[in-house]
Amino acid sequence: MQILWKKEIDEIKSSGYLKNGVSITDALIENFYNEILNDSDKELLKLAFHNNPEQSDLNKLLQTWDIEVKGGEKSLLLAYFMKLHPELKFTGYEGPRLKGLLNYFRFKNLKTIAHYSRIGRELNKAGIIPLVFKGGAIKYLRPELPRIMGDLDILVPEKEWLSSAKIALSLGYRYDKIDIHAIDIHPAGSDEGALDIHKYICMDTPKERSFLKCLYMRAKQKSIFGVNSLLPANEDLLFITLINLSRNLRNKTSQSGILYTLFDCKFLTESKRDFDWDIVRENARITGTEVHINFAVKFICKISPNILSDSINYGKFFEKETEDYSNMVMYNRFYLEDLRTKCRGIKISDTLLNSEKLEQYIILKPKYFFLKLLRNHPMLIKLFIKDLREGAERNTCN
Repeated sequence: MQILWKKEIDEIKSSGYLKNGVSITDALIENFYNEILNDSDKELLKLAFHNNPEQSDLNKLLQTWDIEVKGGEKSLLLAYFMKLHPELKFTGYEGPRLKGLLNYFRFKNLKTIAHYSRIGRELNKAGIIPLVFKGGAIKYLRPELPRIMGDLDILVPEKEWLSSAKIALSLGYRYDKIDIHAIDIHPAGSDEGALDIHKYICMDTPKERSFLKCLYMRAKQKSIFGVNSLLPANEDLLFITLINLSRNLRNKTSQSGILYTLFDCKFLTESKRDFDWDIVRENARITGTEVHINFAVKFICKISPNILSDSINYGKFFEKETEDYSNMVMYNRFYLEDLRTKCRGIKISDTLLNSEKLEQYIILKPKYFFLKLLRNHPMLIKLFIKDLREGAERNTCN
């Protein structure tokens, strides 16, 4: 079981995953927390989710926060805070720039919304009522705050999926490819996003479609951006948000979007007086995503205890499953990712006349094949990691 010690052990040790007394889940969350946020980001979030932020706290943050250095995506978070706390005063340097940033993204949102309005009205004429979710739904619910939206996501019944895309194409839009669950629609002659048409919401489980019936049943008809649309319940929007957060964390994608997720979660739970966490739990149960949800909740609580409602108490729910899931995330990221890349870079035709590449092929391919097989065996992965931890501890003592 010491197959990786020669090369990968230093990287794994430095990540903190092999420390005794540290659960694999807590180590993963700590790693993601430090990977995504620098010290000033952490200070901003601490201030943003403080129950009673004071002027002195803001002044302290502004001493180290440079809008020009941070860039638009992260500075928009500070603009959110300014918008939500008009009682606090910003300097003549930050204030006008943050207001300008809000206006910039507001107009950018209008461009994305215009695509939905145009396509959506034609969908309505064909008897199709799209369900709006993710950023588009939050933008509708919270129109005063602009968002970073590459496109707008909608869900349509599977039988109307391709016909919905054809309606968009008839208006002059285009698509690059058809994914198994969604079609990305773009304006003609542009790589900008317009609409992402889903037939189901990807959750990386075989049960993801089982959520659709309840999702549609709880949704309400609304006029969203001039289109007769369906708006999901807050509980369902939060569930989808947590699923996306969990996927983004483990795949290292949309890291700036992760920060906005925190604001969305707080808004969705606090803006509905009778928010029902049992609906979120049941969604997780029927889709087989209990661990994904629990992992996302743990990460959010690491950021701040004030983001999610006190009414949620996952406690020790799904701890065993979460440990298996965390082991799998770590295993894929730190064990298989680099090895997969190396193996794909070696073609069998290149090894015929190159003894060095042939030797690499003979060593790496069986190793990758063996480690890939372990992915379906959580107990073996757990033993594998435990063996590495014990080996790391012995090496440290020596």
